[in-house]
Amino acid sequence: MTELGKRLKEAREAKNISLDELQEMTKIQKRYLIGIEEGNYAIMPGNFYVRAFIKQYAEAVGLDPEEIFEEYKQDIPQSYQEEFPQQLSRVKTRQQISPSGSKWVDLLPKLLIAAVIVGIAIVIWLLLQQHDAGNKSGGQIAGDTATEVERPKNSPLEKAAKEEKEKKQENKENKEKQQETEESPSSDFTLTVVEKNGNLSTIELANTDKFVIELTSKGTSWVEVYNTKGHSFFQGNLANGQTQTFDLSAETEVFVKIGRTLDVDMKVNGQPFTYPIDPKDEVYQKLKFVFKKS
Repeated sequence: MTELGKRLKEAREAKNISLDELQEMTKIQKRYLIGIEEGNYAIMPGNFYVRAFIKQYAEAVGLDPEEIFEEYKQDIPQSYQEEFPQQLSRVKTRQQISPSGSKWVDLLPKLLIAAVIVGIAIVIWLLLQQHDAGNKSGGQIAGDTATEVERPKNSPLEKAAKEEKEKKQENKENKEKQQETEESPSSDFTLTVVEKNGNLSTIELANTDKFVIELTSKGTSWVEVYNTKGHSFFQGNLANGQTQTFDLSAETEVFVKIGRTLDVDMKVNGQPFTYPIDPKDEVYQKLKFVFKKS
């Protein structure tokens, strides 16, 4: 086992994370995780994957990947040494392009120039048409009263202005609805942290008959929600922007495991929930909710 593998394994065991749980969190096969801890990089698909897997491993156990790469740079293979020649082999030279493709490449600038000339000609023609229309309408002026040139109905400018106005109105209505939604939840219930042990926190929910948890991901995080009877409400990765809501009012004790608390916002009964342990100190946290109905 290398010094790097020993450092990563100690960090994993300190957070009470098994290899199976780490596999679920990172989606890296267990045999590769064991290879990283033992320093057996020969089983990896390539040097690029070695560095990528080490980075994911370090983040999952709360270590800074950049510091790891710098401290153990002698033990970690460099990915560019094998990837650079492969990238060069994929680059096609001009001689490898087929003759028909080369003709189209040579012809493309000429087509672009022709399109620009046609576009300029159309703009000039439209300006001349507007000028002629203005001269004709000018002859109809009597005394101090001028006849306004009628603009064409349903013009692109009018459509754009109408759509912009409707969009602003819609945004205003959505904002008002959001403010009403944020102000509506009641906070009569109480949440009390009764115990913290490592990355496990026990929270007591009281003075309410409602127990609803809402999880929203800002990145990608492994999440598991289950009760003490062995029933799992959810287990898997929560994708970026995805929200899961759980009505747990019929439960008395519920466990919530979150792989990356930095990327998951939680609400309890509609109110934002603050993690008992700062996510910067403990990325992977286990929460035990004890529900005491009023």
